[in-house]
Amino acid sequence: MTKNTVKRADITLPLLIEYVDALLPSLTTQTELSPEHSKDNDKDNTEALWVAHNHADLLTLQAQLNDSTSTNENTEAKLNARHLSTLSDLAKQHVPDRYELACFWLPTLSEELTQHYVPLLMRYRDLYAAHLLIALDSSVDLKPYGFTPFDILNEPSLSIDDIQSITSSNVTATLWQFNLYDYKQLPNWLNADYWANPENWGKHRW
Repeated sequence: MTKNTVKRADITLPLLIEYVDALLPSLTTQTELSPEHSKDNDKDNTEALWVAHNHADLLTLQAQLNDSTSTNENTEAKLNARHLSTLSDLAKQHVPDRYELACFWLPTLSEELTQHYVPLLMRYRDLYAAHLLIALDSSVDLKPYGFTPFDILNEPSLSIDDIQSITSSNVTATLWQFNLYDYKQLPNWLNADYWANPENWGKHRW
């Protein structure tokens, strides 16, 4: 699973696609093993939602996704596991679907427009995505909203032979993440071993 880090690094779209394809199966497995997972959650989509700023960016994103899929196995399965949308279309949905992974590729979004869409990002952070990745211009800071800057290149799960070919691009962004399953460390006092003074069981009358 991903680890929180304070280090920033530029990310390109091909690199982000490679990472998402590697990450999604592990997210699905983790959800199935999670104690919160039940039959009521079976309606949740295990696919990835990809979001771009506008229709022009969406076409570029879709072309890049298709290129990456054509070089991999299980092409049809990968295509079916992706949902694409623009920010404006996503904001108009009255009852959004829930996804295991939502990835927002927004390198051209200005800081002013980012503030306009922060409520949408927060809704997906809290309700509609178990794991959220947001790629923005480096001038935009999402720390106040609970997101963590994330350096993909330090991820041990990412194994790419030709890293140079997917990191050389004219369009780069800073990546932010929020993971529902490990965004907060469990304190010792919340551990069941510390409840009700187990060392006194059988020794004193309650």
